Amino acid sequence: MATRAAFKEWAAICRALATGRQDVILRKGGIVEDGGEFRPDHASFLLLPTFLHQAPESLIPEARDLLVGIDDDRPAEGTVVFRHAATVREARRVLKFDDLAAYRGRHVWSDEVVAERFHRWKDELHVLVVDVSPLPSPITLPWHESYGGCRSWVDLQDDVPVSATTSVS
Repeated sequence: MATRAAFKEWAAICRALATGRQDVILRKGGIVEDGGEFRPDHASFLLLPTFLHQAPESLIPEARDLLVGIDDDRPAEGTVVFRHAATVREARRVLKFDDLAAYRGRHVWSDEVVAERFHRWKDELHVLVVDVSPLPSPITLPWHESYGGCRSWVDLQDDVPVSATTSVS
């Protein structure tokens, strides 16, 4: 199996997903996405860790250790490294803030970040329940300009073979 779909997420959140500390992705939408709104366009994808905007106060205190040594995971300049693939088990658009409480404990975001994301632009948030699996070995590709910017989905330049191992979630 091969894919060209990659999902951009903080490296610390990728760590949480990869270690089973988180099994949901909460997403509002990226600034450069059509209408600034997220759409769950892919049922499976590679996780593309990002290193901008990560802040300890955005995570629950018990998860701030995910940021320790995070720069060691940063790929060499001009490359991107994939270590995990995800498969969506459920995609849901949440329109009532109180409904997000059911997902507390399934992610490492602080309550303040969840509230801020929910209330930004309009009251809604997408929840993806995912299974995350390690790739047999990391896949390194050249960085392409089109991968940048505040967007959730990245269309890779080439097909990437994906044969993940057992899920961590």
